[in-house]
Amino acid sequence: MALIESLSGVTQGYLNPILPALGPSFSIDDPTINGIFLISNVSFAVLTPIIARLGDSYGYRLVLRWSTAVVAAGVLMMALWPSLWTVTIGVVMLTCVVGFIPLMMGILRVSSPAQTRTGVSVMIGMLMIMVGAGGLLAGIIGVDDPTLGFWVAVPFAVVGLLCSFVLPDAGTPTREGLALVPLLACSLGLIGFVVALSMGPDWGWLDAKTLGSGIIGLALLAYWVVLDARSVNGRRFMDLRMLAIPRIRTVSLATFFFGFASISYFGTNGIFLYSNPDKTGYGFALSPLMIAIVLAAASVLSLFFSLLTSKALSLFGERATLVFAGLLLAGGFLVMAAAHGSLAGYCTGFAMFNLSLGMYQAGTRALSVEGVPLEETSTAAGLNELALSVGIAVGAAVVKLISSSSVQSGHISEGGLLSIWIALAIAALVAAAAAACYPKRHAAATAAGVAV
Repeated sequence: MALIESLSGVTQGYLNPILPALGPSFSIDDPTINGIFLISNVSFAVLTPIIARLGDSYGYRLVLRWSTAVVAAGVLMMALWPSLWTVTIGVVMLTCVVGFIPLMMGILRVSSPAQTRTGVSVMIGMLMIMVGAGGLLAGIIGVDDPTLGFWVAVPFAVVGLLCSFVLPDAGTPTREGLALVPLLACSLGLIGFVVALSMGPDWGWLDAKTLGSGIIGLALLAYWVVLDARSVNGRRFMDLRMLAIPRIRTVSLATFFFGFASISYFGTNGIFLYSNPDKTGYGFALSPLMIAIVLAAASVLSLFFSLLTSKALSLFGERATLVFAGLLLAGGFLVMAAAHGSLAGYCTGFAMFNLSLGMYQAGTRALSVEGVPLEETSTAAGLNELALSVGIAVGAAVVKLISSSSVQSGHISEGGLLSIWIALAIAALVAAAAAACYPKRHAAATAAGVAV
């Protein structure tokens, strides 16, 4: 499972230094490159519930194997025939990694329930370290020709695909078909909503395209919720009734704000480190390779705290662990805001950011399936992944809005950066507040996910 998740980490990390450098190679402009990132964000949001739901219906190992095969095919296609079209299609194929953790959590929870938390911590740790390593390797290999960086993921794709054939089968598939109308309502609604959030700063928040996309998207999502509520004995796309479970509802809300406050910041982090202080008044003028090294070093911290999360949940409790992760994340942004004139001071804040990242990613994912029936494990994990994806999209939109409104001489103003740090610190505090509502466990409850 850790080796399969390494493929997910590499594919999510190696595109960051490659895509921005593809302009001269493919004769495309920055808006086109941003469009590829947008396609990736939309695909993540749409495929999250679909793959998770397929896992519960048709078997975790089978769906995981097909998901890994699609990712491997996308990796090979981009490496062998790099072009604008193959990269665009490949980016969509790569987003099938979004199902890896929900599907493997289903296998783990059925085959070894006592090790679910530890297993999730290891998988998240591998994800964190390989995101940094993937970006670093791609930056080094693609320094002269960015298309060569696509080969970084090929060996991981081969290993991941082979590993998908040696995992044990687990669980009994429900064989329940997908409800087509709710699926379409959810998918198209997510597309409209995510596109509006992503393109609002470029199109204008009051532009007809932004308003139309957002309103239609929200209307379709509301229609999906109504369809799910009305389906008493019929088929559902995803059983939203599980949100009635207090711990699932609390973890989903906390995950949304954790995603809002953390992953949406990576783009701004790169801009800050790359900026020349002589021109912008801030930054450290680091090269892309040095930025990749910083990110790789930071991912080691995420790995460390991810591996400690399972023990922290047992020693200090679920509520205390998640609240600490939120406070640590907020503290990291405040340190970055206060000490951004010093590289050591900024890196201290960024280190706190990455420690929290590893802890909350492992903690929320492990807790997202506790208290639901075994046959709904993948769906529950997918619901948490969906909360994370939407939180990231909303956070990125807020960051982009602040950035666009504080541009001076083509650069984000220092005041704009301070506003971003403060806004994300507030979101982290909201995540901590949400986590503080996590129900206390009864003494008889076990870490294996017994409903209480």
